[in-house]
Amino acid sequence: MATQTVFGPLSCEASRARIPIYSNASRPLLLFCALLVCAHSACAQFQQPFVFSTGGAVMTRNDQTGVLTPVQGSPYAAATFQTLDAQGRFLFGLGTNGIHMYQVDATTGAFAEVPHSPFASSNTNQPAFIAVEPTGQYLAVVNRQGTNPGESSIDTFKIDAANLALVPVSGSLLELDSTVIGAGADLKNRHFYLFLGPNFLSPNLQLHSNSELNDYAIDPPTGLLSGSTSQPGNVGRCFAMDPQGRFLVIGQGQNQGQVGIVPIAAVSGVLGAPAITILATSVFPIEISTEVTGKFLYLTDSNTASPPVHIYAIDPQTLALAETASSPLPGFTSVPAFMGDPTGPFMYSLSGTAIQANMTDPQTGYFVPVPGTSISAPGVDGSFVFSIPPGQQNLVGPVATLTPTSLSLGSVTVGSPSPAQTVILTSTGDQALSLSLISITGANASDFSESDTCQAPSILQPSKSCAISVIFTPSATGQRLATLAVTDNAPGSPQPVQLDGTGVAPPPPQPAVTLVPGSISFPTTTQGTTSGPVTVTVTSSGTAMLHISSVVIGGNNPGDFTMTNGCAATAYAVNAACTITVTFAPLAVGLRTAMITITDDAPDSPQSVQLSGTGSAPPSTKPAVTLTPSSVSFPTITEGTTSGPQTVTVTSSGAATLHISSVVLGGTNSSDFNMTNGCTATAYAVNATCSISVTFAPLATGPRAATVTLTDDAPDSPQVINIGGSANPAITIGAAPGGSTSVTITAGQTAQFNLELTPGAGYTGGVSLSCSGAPLAATCQLPSPVQVSNGNPVPFTVMVTTSGGAVVFPVPNAPPPGPFVYIRYLSLVALGMLLLILVARKSNFPSLQPAAGFAVRRNMAVIALLTLLWVAGCGGGSAALAPVPPHVVTPSGTSTITVTPSATSSSGKSLQLQPIQLVK
Repeated sequence: MATQTVFGPLSCEASRARIPIYSNASRPLLLFCALLVCAHSACAQFQQPFVFSTGGAVMTRNDQTGVLTPVQGSPYAAATFQTLDAQGRFLFGLGTNGIHMYQVDATTGAFAEVPHSPFASSNTNQPAFIAVEPTGQYLAVVNRQGTNPGESSIDTFKIDAANLALVPVSGSLLELDSTVIGAGADLKNRHFYLFLGPNFLSPNLQLHSNSELNDYAIDPPTGLLSGSTSQPGNVGRCFAMDPQGRFLVIGQGQNQGQVGIVPIAAVSGVLGAPAITILATSVFPIEISTEVTGKFLYLTDSNTASPPVHIYAIDPQTLALAETASSPLPGFTSVPAFMGDPTGPFMYSLSGTAIQANMTDPQTGYFVPVPGTSISAPGVDGSFVFSIPPGQQNLVGPVATLTPTSLSLGSVTVGSPSPAQTVILTSTGDQALSLSLISITGANASDFSESDTCQAPSILQPSKSCAISVIFTPSATGQRLATLAVTDNAPGSPQPVQLDGTGVAPPPPQPAVTLVPGSISFPTTTQGTTSGPVTVTVTSSGTAMLHISSVVIGGNNPGDFTMTNGCAATAYAVNAACTITVTFAPLAVGLRTAMITITDDAPDSPQSVQLSGTGSAPPSTKPAVTLTPSSVSFPTITEGTTSGPQTVTVTSSGAATLHISSVVLGGTNSSDFNMTNGCTATAYAVNATCSISVTFAPLATGPRAATVTLTDDAPDSPQVINIGGSANPAITIGAAPGGSTSVTITAGQTAQFNLELTPGAGYTGGVSLSCSGAPLAATCQLPSPVQVSNGNPVPFTVMVTTSGGAVVFPVPNAPPPGPFVYIRYLSLVALGMLLLILVARKSNFPSLQPAAGFAVRRNMAVIALLTLLWVAGCGGGSAALAPVPPHVVTPSGTSTITVTPSATSSSGKSLQLQPIQLVK
């Protein structure tokens, strides 16, 4: 006995006009595969209801509360089952081209795949659905692919329990003329149902709009199939099963959508006549699902990304549909994929490894989580197969579910209340629960009290809940017992919740201390002053008299705190109080801490009160200086110009008269700044001010910095004002438009450089130019001082003249010698000969008289004098020509000529200007 939904809810294809147009002809087949393994319920020989998850978990379920509890040993290996053997021996699942078989322990629910599994016949081709029959001898397999394209098929297997195998039944193959888009079975496994859609691959055009509902049964003696076929409409689209086996739902339609509710006979399982509800023209069902009460149907009719989920109420008599006022279903963009309890009022939603039981609100059709049913356990993520023990029936009529069914309120001191614990009362039947009384009875009923939101007498509609809170206040020691009783119109009334708790004797009387406040943080206090007093109240808060033996102050800085002890009595009765007063007088700057320690006869003695405060320095009695601003930054200006003044205000901000001895401008570029000192008085009273004015007159480019230093009698003297600014060039030299700084010429030519002077913004004046680096025999010609004004370029020309190639000057002819020249030569020869004669005579007559010797020497002297006169006369009579100077030529090669500008600031100071280099 089983109810099974294999392919539904499914998405179905759209059609329009009279000819069905399918944008994706294979989409039903893809969805068929994707939703192969779904929830399955079966009546089986188990003594308790199990839930098997394809994720491997096995759980027992409580159809009264909805709670699922994993069995010992869960989870097992993940599996692919979807059908439970009616005898409770096996689970069967779908493989790619075979049937998996798992053996189940009927007592524990444990399962394991049998040897040689999976099994197949020659006809097995992408199996999609498995149905069993009540005797447990056979099963039927629906194959997605049949013999011909676009067709499906069914064949059957014998369940060989002894050999743990599936054996194909000869001659059981049944060919279906179209594609199966949904299948299910009744709870008692007597019949299974197939819903067929279009077959676009068939040559039979009628099958292109097919909508066929087939009802089959497996013959227990032979394993062969018998059945009936109906065609409730055309273009089958989607399918759903009632989780409790009362009806199935089909979605179809070619020109307009239709939804059919087909009843299932409770006694035989045979399908009845469908009740067709017509949707609007060109509105077709896409997905369909139902819920366990059988009162609501959920439907989408749009292929948009987030379609609304419509809620339809099912008329219990006619099975007609009507959209509810509560439609659409909030929070859903597809029909709910919940798994319905076949014998309880619960729909189970799954999120990862967490599962939650929900009930259907009978007025709105919304799903309401059942308190206390959410669990998280490994292996629960998958499709569920529900077992139904023999004889178990659906919950009908009013049902009261209490969660939990007992409360233990723990050990509580006699006379003291425990924390409240809560019991949830839920109406889990299909009829309203009428509450008449909620009471506490039993041996120690007076020790327990309840308060609730049920407000009996009252009516609790199906799926609705209320809360009952219980408090335990023991009147005696030992175990105390009672019963919370809920009296209503449900079977088993009054429903009990067992209550227990233990009363413990109160502890013997003992003193205790309460300190208020438990710590003191004083505000910041100036060193040398005393804070306001703060009082600590000491209360005897125990159950016996308190005896204080000492109150002392200690810690890191006890000298900074003064305590007045008002707790000097020897004993304090219960609830009596005394006070301790503390003041803070810091002896140093910064955080100061201490601690008051109270020693007494309370169990937690000694008690302490933490003290803290921050000491601040006393105000100064000396002069002080405040500079506003403390630094000066000038905006960028042009070299050679002067900025507007900036003023620094000097304030005598101390507690005594300020005496300024000097104000000096200095630093790296002090010549670029001008200072006007307005602080020349000898003394400045407290809060008096003076000013120092500074201007920026840069003589060079780039960042410029200086300082103004004040020397005075303040403790932090000297004070320094940092001054800064940046300057752009006063003059920039460059090539004029169309000009160049490089010229190539030959010797003798003149190099011409067309340049321009560009003054910086605001600069006006004369610029002198000088030239250096001209090559040999070249001259550099520059214009006289050039006047420039405020950023306007002024063109000028530099001329470099060179010297040409060498010239050989002729030497003039010498005049012919005169006649006297030759006479001078002959006389010179005669004098020479005479000299030789005299020398010879001297050597031949060494015995000459002294007088004769003297005469010889005299004659030789005369001859020498005559020779000298001749030479002089010869020179003085000559006429020599002046030498011809050499011609210098400018050498070849590259020459670098530097043109250097010079200018002054408005105050006449020289500026540092950048030269330009010209290449010849």
